Amino acid sequence: MNEHEELNKILNTATKKRRYTRRDEQPVMPHHLTVVEQVEGVDTNGLCQYTSSDGIRYFPAGSTVPLLNPGVYDIQVDQMKGIYFEKIPVKTDGLIHFPETNSELVIEEIEKFWDREDAFAKHGLNYKRGIILWGPPGSGKSCTIQLIVQDVIKRGGVVFKFSAPGLYTEAIRIFREVQPGTPIVCLMEDIDSTIEVYNESEVLNILDGVDQIEKVVYLATTNYPERLGQRILNRPSRFDKRFKMGHPKKASRRLYFQHILDEETIKEYKIDLDIWVGDTDKMSIAHLKELFVSVIILGNDYQEAVGTLRSMVEDQPDSKFDVDKAFGFAHGREGFDEDD
Repeated sequence: MNEHEELNKILNTATKKRRYTRRDEQPVMPHHLTVVEQVEGVDTNGLCQYTSSDGIRYFPAGSTVPLLNPGVYDIQVDQMKGIYFEKIPVKTDGLIHFPETNSELVIEEIEKFWDREDAFAKHGLNYKRGIILWGPPGSGKSCTIQLIVQDVIKRGGVVFKFSAPGLYTEAIRIFREVQPGTPIVCLMEDIDSTIEVYNESEVLNILDGVDQIEKVVYLATTNYPERLGQRILNRPSRFDKRFKMGHPKKASRRLYFQHILDEETIKEYKIDLDIWVGDTDKMSIAHLKELFVSVIILGNDYQEAVGTLRSMVEDQPDSKFDVDKAFGFAHGREGFDEDD
C-alpha cells in the first residue's frame, strides 16, 4: 500500500461526524492598510505626514514604507485603523535538508511552480498551487515549512499565516493592489482545526481561487487527515499534491545527530553514533532532540533517556488526540522497510 492508498483508506474508514461552527469574525475595515514592522533607517514612531486614498480625506500618518519586506506576517485588524500586517521574527539559518524524505520532494515541487509562471499564463491557468503535508506529530512538517519559508524569502516573497477566512481574503486583496507580483505562501497550519472553527465553504472558496489571487502557494498541514474529508484531500485545484511526512530514516537521523553533536561533544561523552541512530528507529525529530537535551544538556543516563522515548513511541496514550496508531501512522507504509 503506497502513501496515497493509505491516505484514501484513512478517509474511507473515518466515521466520526464533523461538526463545523463559525466563530464571529472581527469586522474588516478595508480602506486603510498598516504595516507593523521596524524598518532599518526609518523612524516608525510619531506623525510626520498625511495619507489619502481619494485625494479628499487626509489622515495623519507616521513614516511609511513602499513595500512589505520579504518575511513572515500575521494578518491582524484594528477597529480604528483597519487591516495591518505584523511581521514575525523567523530564523532560517542552519536548517537541515534531510535525505530520503518527502521534504525534498515538497521543496522541489514548489520551486518548479515558482519557475513556471509563464507556462501557467500561456495556458490561461490560475497561477496557484495547493500542497498539504500530513503525518504524525514531530515528523518534520515544521522543518519542511521553514525550508519553504527560506526559499520564498530569497525570492523576495512573503508568507502569510492563515487565520480567519474573511480577514485573509480582504487582506490579500489589499496586498495585491500594492504588490501585484510578489510571491505569496499562505500557511495553513493544522487546517483541520481551522475548518472546525470556521465555515468550511469559506476555506474552500479561497482554495478554489474564487477571488483570483495568483502567484500563491497554499501550504497546509494536519496530524489528522481523517478529519478533513474528501472535499479537501481528494480534490485537485484545492490541494494538488499530498505528501506524507513520516519519521526520519537512518540517514536522516545520522545527519541530525551530526548536526547537533559537534566532534568535541562526541569525544567527551564517548558517543557511538551508530548506537544513537539504531536506538532511535521510528522516532520523530522531536524525539531525537529530546534525547540530545536529556543526555547532553541535563546529564541523564543514556539508556534511561532512550528507554523513556521508546515507551512514548510504543505506548501512545489512548485518547481522541493520540490516534496515530489507530490510523496506521506509527508503522509507516505496509511492506516498506526504512532501509529500502
